[in-house]
Amino acid sequence: MKIVYGKTLSSMEESIVNNVALECGILFDTARVLYYRNIDSVQKAKEFLRPGKSKFLDPFLFNDMENVVERINVARENEETVLICGDYDADGICATTILYKVLNEMGINALTLIPERDDGYGLNLEKIEEICNQSIVDLIITVDCGISEREKISELMDLGIDVIVSDHHEPPEILPDCLIINPKVKDSGYTFDGICGAGVAYKIGYALIGEKANKYLDYVALATVADSMDLVSENRSLVFEGLKLFNNKLRTSFKYLIGDNNREITSQTLAYNIGPRVNAGGRMGDANSALKLFLSDDENEIFDLAVKLNEYNINRQAGVDEIYRQALEIIRENKLNEKNVILVKNASWNVGFIGIVASKLVEKFNKPTIVFAGQDGFLKGSARSVDGINIYNAIASAKNYLIDFGGHSQAAGVSVSIENFDDFYQAISNYLYENTEEKQHKEIYVEWKIEDEFSVEFARELDLLEPFGTGNRKPIFLVETENVLSTPIKKDSPHYSIKTREIELLDFNGQNNVLTLSLPLKKALIFEPNYSVFRDKRQVKGYLKNILILEENFSKLEIYFLRNELIKIKELSSDITYQTIKKFDNISSGFGTIYVASNYSILSNYNIGDNVEIFAFNMDKNNGKNAVIISPRTIPDNYSKIVYLDKPLSIFNTEKNTFICNKIAYLFASLSTDRSVFTEIYSYLISLEGKYFENPIEYIKSKSVPFDDNQFIFVYEVFFELGIFYVENGVLKRNKNIKSALTNSKIYNRICAISEEV
Repeated sequence: MKIVYGKTLSSMEESIVNNVALECGILFDTARVLYYRNIDSVQKAKEFLRPGKSKFLDPFLFNDMENVVERINVARENEETVLICGDYDADGICATTILYKVLNEMGINALTLIPERDDGYGLNLEKIEEICNQSIVDLIITVDCGISEREKISELMDLGIDVIVSDHHEPPEILPDCLIINPKVKDSGYTFDGICGAGVAYKIGYALIGEKANKYLDYVALATVADSMDLVSENRSLVFEGLKLFNNKLRTSFKYLIGDNNREITSQTLAYNIGPRVNAGGRMGDANSALKLFLSDDENEIFDLAVKLNEYNINRQAGVDEIYRQALEIIRENKLNEKNVILVKNASWNVGFIGIVASKLVEKFNKPTIVFAGQDGFLKGSARSVDGINIYNAIASAKNYLIDFGGHSQAAGVSVSIENFDDFYQAISNYLYENTEEKQHKEIYVEWKIEDEFSVEFARELDLLEPFGTGNRKPIFLVETENVLSTPIKKDSPHYSIKTREIELLDFNGQNNVLTLSLPLKKALIFEPNYSVFRDKRQVKGYLKNILILEENFSKLEIYFLRNELIKIKELSSDITYQTIKKFDNISSGFGTIYVASNYSILSNYNIGDNVEIFAFNMDKNNGKNAVIISPRTIPDNYSKIVYLDKPLSIFNTEKNTFICNKIAYLFASLSTDRSVFTEIYSYLISLEGKYFENPIEYIKSKSVPFDDNQFIFVYEVFFELGIFYVENGVLKRNKNIKSALTNSKIYNRICAISEEV
């Protein structure tokens, strides 16, 4: 993983930042963060720091808006029926909700049509015909769809039905021959093209009923965040105002969806809590349940629908996890992660889940990805991309092989026949090869390295940059340290506290990071600052986001490897079925194999090669390429074979093919199991009762012990396993009530066994 810092400012740039800080009454560092977001003038900064309704653009900037308002008013005057055709995702549901409520407020008879995902995206003429057979529809208004439906719209207009398209997706070369409100259409007149489908619906609503439409801004905020729109320009103000409604006047539907009504609702809440629940209905084939939730006035019905969507969300998560697992296996077997774009398919997958799976795969491999499921004899795919690669343009370059496609730069949908799949894959791969520079390493962006104490005032001012999301990332920073102590924030808590000179960090569920943090290696702690006030005391703490080891001097970790291998004896088995093979002279740089060593010194027996990466304890990436991992805590899923380079004390119980190089014996046979040695160290540990003692390694590093380091660690871990000694609040204690034989220890028995084998 590569760290990318904000640029070093030139003297001229420092002057610009300083001027923004002075004129806006903010800290230089806050202005510097803004500068990194291309907010490089006093005017831009004031605009950014003061979001709100005053920054909303006039809906009548749309060239067709006056005609749209006129046509809808005609519908009201003539008591016509209007059919709103939306989409099955959160944006489409919210857009449909907004326009339906506005039209009802105007006294217009409005009907809604939300297709299910199996019906396909966009206008469904069959469903529309069913509605028209029951009601005379005079006007259809699309929301969050329609811009690519020229032929279908022409058919509807031939039947005497007027159509208004409101959409925000990329327009095709030839537009529908009707009224269109879409900021991405060339010469639309609107000066910001980044609003979502619900944002477009709100603009129509505002043009129709004025400020009364502002009560629907919570739907706009939800849709903007859920559809991953950039939180810049007008979107920033739309979400800002929408969040006010969430926090000051929470709708019953949202209250029952999220359950916890006492916490502040932020853009993160919309992205990771509310949005997925609204989307869950569409993914599970019941998109209309979310629409009913938003349109219902019956609290009992609202509660039942919220419960249903929450259940859908739980089932969705399980389904996504299974498809993700299968996709990883396909990618590994076919080495798809070697390509510049990953296309993975399975006709049996649920088409409602593939978008989330695509996002997870992009996160894992840092490459644009399209996941395909089967539908009606063809493949339907959901595409996600990385920063700097426009997946819509890439797909459009191969449109000759497609049935249909649509979307925007970071997310798109595509349909392709099975026989054209390979040609499409080749075409999109060629396009990306010619038009992009593939990133070789996953990048993590930090503003800068913190070298002094992180100030409370700076943390407070960073809150002025809210709402955070796509296009306005939450600022993260970095501190460098060597070994640092990580302790539970309270007894039995899974969450840990890390104190550095610069800032105190919170590591949620941080048990697995304790070892990494204690290693005597230079490392970067990447964190997100958080400002809070507790009992009138202002404070700043950081949330740990990532740990990167900055040096690879594994020879400094010998006793850490030994202790980890001993501890694993308690957790793993030594009785797993495996095959014994001869020692490897060379480790290949192919795919699908993890080479495991108990200790760094083992690697001197092998020709590792230049292209095989070496990791200690855990892997910070898992792309399927062959790798060496020393004393692993877990084995990554994306591998089919495990090769132990020496005889291990314990073996991971997996379904993967497991091999052991038998020519290299145990490294631990020199550990003494003699009772007299245990008695000596037992007496020594008694002398340490009540004294500071975090763990045996930390003690060895701070004190000189009269024993071999490895022997001392081994004996301590045996006593610790038996419960004879334990550590509480950093103090060594002895349980005098425990009288246990050494043979009750798995660690002791295992070392005895290998001594006999050797």
